[in-house]
Amino acid sequence: MKTLAIFLAPLLLLFVASGCDSKLAEITSPDQKLAWAEPAWGPPAEGLQCRLKPEKRKWLASETPAFNLDVRNHGSRIFAFFPDHQQQLCRIRFDEKWYQWPRPVMIDSPVWSLPAQSRFENIRIRLLDQFGIDITAGKHIVRAAFYFEGIEVVSNPVGIEVLPQR
Repeated sequence: MKTLAIFLAPLLLLFVASGCDSKLAEITSPDQKLAWAEPAWGPPAEGLQCRLKPEKRKWLASETPAFNLDVRNHGSRIFAFFPDHQQQLCRIRFDEKWYQWPRPVMIDSPVWSLPAQSRFENIRIRLLDQFGIDITAGKHIVRAAFYFEGIEVVSNPVGIEVLPQR
């Protein structure tokens, strides 16, 4: 018990010495820190990764935020890829909530292959009204997730700011 008190006393002193206006609430999560950094690849899922890049960081309230998505395959499998329907096939995480295209999509585009050690770049993703996202003024964190033959691939977090209407 005495050992525990010796260990905790310096921590308590450090906390109290920092003053009552210690801003513990301002400690940011890893997602918040990464969101404002240079876009990096999201976590791998069976060799697949995606990277979301904002077309710009600041948007007017009257604009529709847009992103470019890169997808790469570092695995050994070949995956089917629908280039014309990635927007409708993805889920969007806006702040802490996931949104999905509201209705099933008829795939009428050709199927491309995403072979091992290949990538597709600059697939445009827009936060269209169909997702049902209430885009308000302020800073937001966005992610995208895609399914490739039952495997969910989630992008990196991206920070954007929506400027208030003038």
